Amino acid sequence: MRFSIRPLEALSHVDLVQYNALDEALDEANYGGSEAFTVQQRRASLQDSPYYRTRRWVAVTELMEGGETIVGRASVYLPQQENLETISVAVAVHPAFRGHGVATALLEEALIPAIRESGRSLVEAYGEIPADGDVDDPAQPVNRLAARLGITRKNVAVCRTLALPLEEQLLDRLQAEAEEKLGDYRVELWDESVPEQHLEAYGVLLRQLELDEPDEDVEHEAPEYTPERIRIIEKRLREIGVRPILAVAVAPDGSFVGNSEIHVQRSPRTTVAWQENTLVMPEHRGHRLGLALKVATHRQLRERAPQVRALVTWNSHVNPWMIAINEKLGYQVAYREIALQGRPQL
Repeated sequence: MRFSIRPLEALSHVDLVQYNALDEALDEANYGGSEAFTVQQRRASLQDSPYYRTRRWVAVTELMEGGETIVGRASVYLPQQENLETISVAVAVHPAFRGHGVATALLEEALIPAIRESGRSLVEAYGEIPADGDVDDPAQPVNRLAARLGITRKNVAVCRTLALPLEEQLLDRLQAEAEEKLGDYRVELWDESVPEQHLEAYGVLLRQLELDEPDEDVEHEAPEYTPERIRIIEKRLREIGVRPILAVAVAPDGSFVGNSEIHVQRSPRTTVAWQENTLVMPEHRGHRLGLALKVATHRQLRERAPQVRALVTWNSHVNPWMIAINEKLGYQVAYREIALQGRPQL
């Protein structure tokens, strides 16, 4: 198969239609569902922010005479406020076009030159391993690419998917289980955005989530989630048509001690949603707040987006507490995700 590598043309309607199609094919293969972005929403999702810059490339082939088709993509992500030594890289190929050297070409022609040009020393990437695969098998595609980049495994996470809709009886049973330990704690739901008076407190929760993330040997500087940063994130989500489902755990003294978020794209054709995070502050654990938060957000997802048939989450393999909650809800392992980092001489 003949193909070529070039930058993604973010102003091109044709490029973005095909980029959306590639994204949908990848998600359907991995999760059994996909999002339905418009061209305008996709273009908004590609914009830089005060906190990061990105560059993107595509692999194109001519399936019909005179017409290019995007069959792969690559990107680099450059944080602008923290992790200033880090450059994150990613590559993905349409399931129907794997095994033809597309990923290798994207690596050699786009990512490696971009890493060199960035001047950043810490290279980071994530890759998928089949659920029953050996994460250290050098024959795995992600490990072959990692070896070329000179980066190594630092953490293993597990991607799980939940088939929807959930039965009402299951949610009722789990809610009753959570309430046995809740005491005077309660769960509060917010509609799509953080109330102005709670921005600072919510930012503390988001930072704690990253500080607590059990990611083994990954080098990562947790960001400060200022009110301004939270509002910029919310604005981006609105522009790309994503509706957040937000829940917070409230302690007896009225303070916020936990949170959970689900993101779902608004289109009625969207059939997959994302569990973004769930956190309980260390000193308030043991009250089944994590379970209570999950039940509340999963109920809301069913009401707001009944067409969604899969909810996706990731957990480090050294996070047995959240894994146990997910298994109660019925999540099943889809694949394992490895985090790779290194300071290569390219």
